[in-house]
Amino acid sequence: DSHCPLYTTDVSLRRRHLQRKCQLFIEKEQKTKNLMKRCVFIQGGLGNQMFGYAFFLLLKRVYPQTEVSIYFFSNHNDHNGLELPRIFPIQLTEYRRARARLYWKLYYTSLRSTFIGRGCKLMLLFLRYLNLGLCIEPASRHTRAALGSDYIFNKKYKMYLGYWTSEFQRFTSIEDEIRKHFSFKVEMLSPQSTLLWTELKEEPNSVSLHIRRGDYLNNPQLLDICDDTYYCKACSIINKRMKGVRFYVFSDDISWVKQHLSLPESTVYVDWNKKEDAWQDLFLMSHCRHNIIANSTFSWWGAWLNSNPDKT
Repeated sequence: DSHCPLYTTDVSLRRRHLQRKCQLFIEKEQKTKNLMKRCVFIQGGLGNQMFGYAFFLLLKRVYPQTEVSIYFFSNHNDHNGLELPRIFPIQLTEYRRARARLYWKLYYTSLRSTFIGRGCKLMLLFLRYLNLGLCIEPASRHTRAALGSDYIFNKKYKMYLGYWTSEFQRFTSIEDEIRKHFSFKVEMLSPQSTLLWTELKEEPNSVSLHIRRGDYLNNPQLLDICDDTYYCKACSIINKRMKGVRFYVFSDDISWVKQHLSLPESTVYVDWNKKEDAWQDLFLMSHCRHNIIANSTFSWWGAWLNSNPDKT
């Protein structure tokens, strides 16, 4: 969005632009008495998109007019872009683009230690005062505790920005609805994945083993990547609990798995779902009887969607 005054070197021009945009937005909201509507930003890879959408469904129970914004994907093509409507029976209509962009730019500009950044912080505080605030997912457990368990339903919030992994415990209240929306389009499965799906239906002690390295290794924000010690311990626990286990390995680094983990000869290595077909790994993991997951929202959903009531 190079034409936006936010990118000009004229600080006063950027400030006036944001002030004007905020004023027009506030006037329109007050005129239409649209204060009860809410909007959730959807962002990130598939696992994060699913968390955002599940949070949207949760919020929609309280505020039926809640909408979603996919503005994030107009500037980012991380992973495989917006995947929800491609692999699930979900229809997404873009929330008012200009309004979503306003909040997005206000927030990310407010993170800068500059004059315009401080001005954006003040504008966000003012919008919150008018019950048009931006709700940001708390970064820590202590912050969430300080805000209270029902902070997301505060009347002062209108827009929601985060990944909402901290709200997973609330999903049980709408589990059936979430599962309905996250029903995979099985007709899109590749022949190889379809064949494995058929096998998993007959395998009594299938265990998915998800090992994510790739992009995680180059991300300094991820400090606790699951290592071989974690996976060896997890496999040991599984083997003690049941006999005749068959592992199905899903990983972006199969060679590392074979080098560092001593798995049975019967182990199946699923290495054919690349790029836009990666969602098929999630589908197949959800059809294993048990799951060993990485610290990844992708494999978290694979385990959560597993319908086995006795899953480990």
